[in-house]
Amino acid sequence: MTEITQLLTAFECFAYGQSLHTAFTDLLDWTLLPFKRYADKLEQQKALDTYRNHPKVKQLVELITIIGELSEDIHDPLGELYMNAISNGHNGQYFTPEPICDMMAAMQVDVDIEDGKKVLDPACGSGRMLLAVAKLNRSCLLYGADLDITYCNMALVNMLLNSLQGEIAHMNSISNEFYTGYKVDTVLFDGCYYP
Repeated sequence: MTEITQLLTAFECFAYGQSLHTAFTDLLDWTLLPFKRYADKLEQQKALDTYRNHPKVKQLVELITIIGELSEDIHDPLGELYMNAISNGHNGQYFTPEPICDMMAAMQVDVDIEDGKKVLDPACGSGRMLLAVAKLNRSCLLYGADLDITYCNMALVNMLLNSLQGEIAHMNSISNEFYTGYKVDTVLFDGCYYP
């Protein structure tokens, strides 16, 4: 619990002077900026300059470092941060606890699941169910969808932090109305997978 307290304290320092939700989406956008595909080198350079010149770049780096450390062994610190600092349970916004996700994944997914097997969560939130499957076999192709773009971005960051492969779709899973999608691939380099 002290680890999440450290993350909450760092986030509150970063968020000072703006709304917590705005600060959270800013954190997600800043984290995803270097991973986006750009039309040309000029557009990419402009984005990277924005990345380097953020007015709170030191606080963002500290936050990402803490989040990265808390993500070790495939965990979801972004979801915890969101529930504790942003939603506070408003509108029923609670994510399924990680131990429950782990139990559900163990009940639904064969322990010997083969590499490349496709797994879908049509209401993925921050991606906890996908992360639970990745604990069983990180070589599965993970597909998530959610109606809330903030949740999609959290799931995407979680996949990137854990070097997982798959896609996250911003869509309405009930009406099948698709807005945008994000694909994460990994590259094997020096024996490690990188997003």
